Amino acid sequence: MSGNLITELGYSGKIPSRGDFLSQGLTMGFVDSWNEWLQAVLAVSREQLTDQWLDTYLTSPIWHFALSADVCGNSPMLGSLIPSVDQVGRHYPFTLAKVLQAPVVQARLQQSWTEQHESLILQVLEDDFNLTHWQKLLTKQSLEWPAEQQIQLGHTTRTQAKAAIAIEVADDIDPALLLHQSYQQHYGRYCIWWTQGSELIPPCTLLSTGLPQVSQFAAMLDGDWQRWGWQHSQIKPSQTKAAGK
Repeated sequence: MSGNLITELGYSGKIPSRGDFLSQGLTMGFVDSWNEWLQAVLAVSREQLTDQWLDTYLTSPIWHFALSADVCGNSPMLGSLIPSVDQVGRHYPFTLAKVLQAPVVQARLQQSWTEQHESLILQVLEDDFNLTHWQKLLTKQSLEWPAEQQIQLGHTTRTQAKAAIAIEVADDIDPALLLHQSYQQHYGRYCIWWTQGSELIPPCTLLSTGLPQVSQFAAMLDGDWQRWGWQHSQIKPSQTKAAGK
């Protein structure tokens, strides 16, 4: 199967070695919508977490994300978000992102890019960070994705006693597309977030319709999901599997 080569990493936000706001390689449609949301969630989470906000913010994890088209700009996007601060002490996250040329859910299933992003985005916090050298590294990053496939599923109606769908698919269709279509039907312009965790937050995945509500973002800092309005569940291996039986 032929593939799509994803390049053109862009960035937006603040870093310790600079006093100004940085932005390059991203559309204004994304940057404006994204930073409007970030400004709102930072302001609200400060009010919610009060004197605990700063420590909680600074120790919050790297969040990876995949956004449907028309959530922030016209294109679907993938990227990573890290807590940061500028040279004069103003706290604001730094974002590394690019256009996603595959179904949103596939960004979650493909893990190699998250490792690349984490390695790159952590460098901006280093004392000897060199922006010019780092920008050159961005041009060398690329990922190979399966060629995009399109499917269409029928819609169930509310009058049905049980929702049931028959799907005819080719043998070589990517199963992720079925999950993608299901999420689209249920959540619309869905977004997926995930993290390897922090001191307060275990590794987890979030699913939202559009960007998370501003009142919910505090949970992405402190992991208190139910308090901040998230439906929370845990998936654990069975005892038999965990015991290796």
